[in-house]
Amino acid sequence: REGFAVRLFLATGNAAHIGAVLRRISARASAPANEPRAAALWSNDRGEAWLPRSEAELYALGGLPPIPPELREGRGEIEAAADGTLPELIAPEDLRGVFHVHSDWSDGRCDLETLATEAQHIGWDYVGIADHSQSAFYAHGLSPRRLMAQRQALQRLQPRFPGVRLLHGVESDILPDGRLDYDEAVLAQLDFVIVSVHTLMQMERQAMTRRIVRAIEHPCSTILAHPSGRLLLERDPYAVDWSAILAAAAASGTTIEFNTAPERLDLDWRLLRSATRRGVRLSINPDAHRLAALHHVPEGLRTARKGWLTAADVINSRPWEELEALGRDRPCGSTPTG
Repeated sequence: REGFAVRLFLATGNAAHIGAVLRRISARASAPANEPRAAALWSNDRGEAWLPRSEAELYALGGLPPIPPELREGRGEIEAAADGTLPELIAPEDLRGVFHVHSDWSDGRCDLETLATEAQHIGWDYVGIADHSQSAFYAHGLSPRRLMAQRQALQRLQPRFPGVRLLHGVESDILPDGRLDYDEAVLAQLDFVIVSVHTLMQMERQAMTRRIVRAIEHPCSTILAHPSGRLLLERDPYAVDWSAILAAAAASGTTIEFNTAPERLDLDWRLLRSATRRGVRLSINPDAHRLAALHHVPEGLRTARKGWLTAADVINSRPWEELEALGRDRPCGSTPTG
């Protein structure tokens, strides 16, 4: 029990972080100090064996506030802690809702009513249904006619769920040349449009970059989903120029997704900080095909926190009315209905 706080500290940071904290403690211990227990990490002022009782106490020996475990990567968190600029990381309770949820209209396992019921049970203010588009024939993608029929089904269902806004979108395939697989007139009727790559994932780096950038710049695009296409331990990410993609997202206002599916956790957390520094907006989404996937969001958010994300960086920490107003600054065809 006495050694738990130290063991926890040693197990939850990488070598760079742990080394930097211990060096600060050693430096303060060797200098004249008037703080209790600043003489050494493992002994008190009388030279008696002693261990910090908490991580907060351990960090205080180095003159630091507690640093969240997710940030213990030796990537500037020590300096930020020392000068008081550590971010307040986003938490699951900050999320007002999610997008990128699949139903049994394409390759999801649940009907619309079940998804709405679960979203209401979780306490979200809104949930975005985004089934696959017509090019995704392998996933029973929706033709324009079926897409509009689904919209009508959601509108009929909405009065039964006054506590949660049922948003209608689509996950539109990015074609090899960067076009989307619906006409703008169809996309303009939706509440949001997710764009993503599902085919020809081995394209050459420059060509894949052009493909994704063109889709990001489409006036109807709302969110770029699973941006790198990786499947952990199974498929490598696309070869792309991330600088160009993030610049396009920042300039166009298209949001980049952090996908909380355990096999994706995409965008890689090491790129999240680069994105927010460029002014790119992010969205935390489950890419849910099963009901249980809605509950992966809090766990996936732990990885997103490694990218220094705050609630202000994530669009779905805001009420839908605010997001809807933001969308009017980037009109897509005619004014969306519903």
